[in-house]
Amino acid sequence: MVLPYIDAIQQLVDSLAARIQRSVAVDDQRGGLVVSSRHFGDEDQLRIDVVLSRRLPARVAEYLNGFGIAAAEEPLSIPGSPSLGLKARRCYPIRDHGRLLGYLWLIDDGAERFDEVVGECVVQLSERLRERSLQVAGEERRRRALVAGLLRGGEGSARAADDLVGQGLVGAEDRIVVVAADATTDPVAVATSVAQATDRRGRDEPGVRAFATVLGDRGVVLVSGRDELASAAASLAEEVRQDVVGRDTEGRGTFLGLSDTGRLEQAPDLLRQAVLAAFAAAELPELAPVLSWRDTGVYGPLMLAATASPDLVVPPEIVGLSSGGRTDSLAHTAEVFLDAAGDTATASEQLMIHRTTLYYRLAQVENKTGWDLKNGRDRLTLHLGLKMQRLLGSGIPALLRGEEERRGSS
Repeated sequence: MVLPYIDAIQQLVDSLAARIQRSVAVDDQRGGLVVSSRHFGDEDQLRIDVVLSRRLPARVAEYLNGFGIAAAEEPLSIPGSPSLGLKARRCYPIRDHGRLLGYLWLIDDGAERFDEVVGECVVQLSERLRERSLQVAGEERRRRALVAGLLRGGEGSARAADDLVGQGLVGAEDRIVVVAADATTDPVAVATSVAQATDRRGRDEPGVRAFATVLGDRGVVLVSGRDELASAAASLAEEVRQDVVGRDTEGRGTFLGLSDTGRLEQAPDLLRQAVLAAFAAAELPELAPVLSWRDTGVYGPLMLAATASPDLVVPPEIVGLSSGGRTDSLAHTAEVFLDAAGDTATASEQLMIHRTTLYYRLAQVENKTGWDLKNGRDRLTLHLGLKMQRLLGSGIPALLRGEEERRGSS
């Protein structure tokens, strides 16, 4: 009978440990524990912690990677570090035709004496870890398909939700947040960054899970959990953004939107929030590059209004304020003034003009529109109209139409 790959790996490791009378551990290429043998009194605090948490702490991973283990073709000896709770150990890279699959570890200051027998085991582990890699990749594809089905809506969404809960990927009582990248960001880069970020953060936030998928041309992440979920999702999104920006040799911006917190059955609507927040972040420079739906401010309701009324237009009184450049138009002056809640000192400082010049421009605004800036209703009409003009002048309406067409055909 052929053993499942994980049982075969455990059997190989236990056999080697019994033969050399030393504890043996095997990690995957990202530092997650695959299997470990029983201990022979040679364990250190790090080994105990890793067995319990199933992953390396970030500072230990940084220490070990500093010795070049990811590029090593031959075994390496790693000196101990008392401050990290780490004894000296020997690292045996496990590769398949040059591709790194993982590492075998022995805790011993003179483990070189075991190189020959360990080398024989590494050859056998290579085949087993290759099988594991293929199965893990298959499981990842199935997870991505489930998350995509959940987010698309329609009849398949409820089935996907049941499957995610039934497979233990999402708790029945969990809440969710959807994170969406803008359409110009490589979805594969988003998925890779999510995997690395969750590896680094897994021990610190064991109750939060993140699953990346691709919808259309954008990377999307489903974050699930219970406690402090919104802050965990925001922190993950910022970590992913910084990682993707660091990989982008073309220097393009990366923008991510986060939905409100909701339930599994609300996933399609939460996706819409996240997509619109990401697009607002990319199109409207005054907003943050990682933007939550609740922080879209007035643009959130305006985007929804534009969806409900595709023929929405800016009042003609406001259109006439926009002649000239973006930064010296009357529209810009009025918008900065109203954003500052009518504080002329703040507005003139932000516009870098004298306050007398500001008063003159505001008088021109009143003359052109026929509205009184001392009247609260007129100020609200002008402020909303200016924001609508900014919105309709961006690429957001085209996005809204595309998203609605996709939702209607799903």
